[in-house]
Parts: sequence; C-alpha cells; structure tokens
Amino acid sequence: MSATEQIIEDFANAWKTLDAELIIKHLDSSFVYDSQWVFDSLDYNAYIDYIRVKFETIKKTSNGPSVMIVPDRYSECGKMIVLKQSFHDAPCFYRIKIADGKVVKGDLCVF
Repeated sequence: MSATEQIIEDFANAWKTLDAELIIKHLDSSFVYDSQWVFDSLDYNAYIDYIRVKFETIKKTSNGPSVMIVPDRYSECGKMIVLKQSFHDAPCFYRIKIADGKVVKGDLCVF
C-alpha cells in the first residue's frame, strides 16, 4: 500500500471509528478545511478542534456515518471518501490533497 493509500485508509477508518487522531496525525501545519456546512475555512488548529468535537457529538447522538472509499478521477489522490449519515441523507464527498506525504487540504461537499 502506498503512503497516499494509507492516508486515505486512515481518513476513512477515522470516520468509521470516530477516532480523530487517525486524521490529525496526517495533517500538515498548513492544512485548510472547507465544507459546505461550515461558514469559514478552518486552519490546522481550528480543524483539529472541530473534528474532535464533531466526532464526540456523533458518538453521543448517532451510530456514525457509513463510509466508503471510491475512485475520484478529479483528485490527485485518485480516490475520495463518501460519507452518508443515515439512509435518508444524501451522500457527501470528502476529498483531500496530499503534498510531501502530508494532507494540506480537505474539502467536504455534496458533489
């Protein structure tokens, strides 16, 4: 498994197990996160706080999302993560950008 594939696997497993540390260990200090559900971009420190709280909230309020890794012809990684909170919810797509073995960008969107 390549380093990129391992990072994507760790991100997917983080969502499956709601263990934020599986994501955090791969973030570059220049990391920026954008989401259609978050009003402003989050930098490295803000994202760490955000994802830890988000996962704790999910643990308390639901069973967590279904998670799949799927091909992504638009991503440099060639793969993305599909998250679906419940049977009735539309899926959302988590794309990451990796540079020099670290994740520098994360985008969560519905398309």
